Amino acid sequence: MRAALVALAAGCVLATTACQEEGAKPTTIVAVSDTADQVLQKFHHFITSDGVRTSEVQADTAFFFDASQTTLLRKMRVVFFDSAGSPQATVTAQRGQYLWQNGSMTAEGSVVMTTSDGRVLKSEKLVFDETKQQICTDQPFDFDDRSSHVQGQGFCSDKQFTNIRASKPTGTSKEGVLLPGQAEAADSGQGP
Repeated sequence: MRAALVALAAGCVLATTACQEEGAKPTTIVAVSDTADQVLQKFHHFITSDGVRTSEVQADTAFFFDASQTTLLRKMRVVFFDSAGSPQATVTAQRGQYLWQNGSMTAEGSVVMTTSDGRVLKSEKLVFDETKQQICTDQPFDFDDRSSHVQGQGFCSDKQFTNIRASKPTGTSKEGVLLPGQAEAADSGQGP
């Protein structure tokens, strides 16, 4: 019995010495899936308000966090509906975050938003602020519709894209017409 205890103690000393000699310390990697309250694969959910669907959310994986009332989405696709329940726009992105408290959402990574009338917006990040009813980004963007192509360093817009404020916009219409403000910059020699 005593020989077994001596062998066990020697084994513990050797194991401890080996770790110290290599300089290795045990590491812990905490993944999102380790801290999530629920993890759902092939997630598909409709969000409604007063009985009318407002959006349809799909994701390869959804991570739910009860304490922060947040859902993290991976490889997401969201369809937004107007007040009559008709599709208004579709957004795809590599990842996203949905806040349960106010319905706001952030989409990140190769974000593409396509409206039902054919307009296409591309950026690395889009923030959908439900309380302000705005779509914004502080990242570079490209926007195309049937008659123009616009690029800029960031923008804010209402959900219908009728009131848009862009930072450093450049672009032309399909007819070659400069955006408002670009003609003055070209005349002054300052560029857009």
